[in-house]
Amino acid sequence: MKRAFSKYLFFCLFLTVSSGLSAQTTSFKSAFDTLSIQEQFDFLYKRSNTYEQYKVMSISGYMDLKANLIDSVSMYQQNANSHIQEINTLKENLIATNTQIEKLEKELNDTKNSKDSMSLLGIEVSKASYNAIMWGLIIGLAVVALVLFSLYKRGHQVVKETKTRLGEVQEDLESLRKNALVREQKLARELMDYKLKHKPNR
Repeated sequence: MKRAFSKYLFFCLFLTVSSGLSAQTTSFKSAFDTLSIQEQFDFLYKRSNTYEQYKVMSISGYMDLKANLIDSVSMYQQNANSHIQEINTLKENLIATNTQIEKLEKELNDTKNSKDSMSLLGIEVSKASYNAIMWGLIIGLAVVALVLFSLYKRGHQVVKETKTRLGEVQEDLESLRKNALVREQKLARELMDYKLKHKPNR
């Protein structure tokens, strides 16, 4: 009878402990789902029994915490790998962007230089120098044109005056020729008259 009672008591105690452990396991899982890692440690510490200077924790709680830690570390590792990959991609994009910027800056400088400089006889000179040279040439050509025009006008005036004087000289020569002819005819008549007057009589 006593043995039967002991078995019954042991069976009841076993059911009580088992139900307590089952309830504790359930409570650990449900609690860990809503807590951070630090809070899970604190929760497990508070729910663990104290024996002298030791803490006796539930195996199920420990396993749940371990599983959560492994999952968290794995997740953090995946996130870290993802971030590292994103960083590498950003670095590559940054290098490509910097290369493109350098290329655009070079093209911009070349464009500015081409706008600010011009080719003169195959030599690149600045726009200001080119304008100064061109205006110098234009002014020089204008001065040469004025000098040539002045010389032409003076030469034309000289030619005109020369023609006028030549005409006057020709008129004077013609007048002298006529006068000389008249004088010659007069002298010829006078000579003829003189000869007739002084012709000896036979």
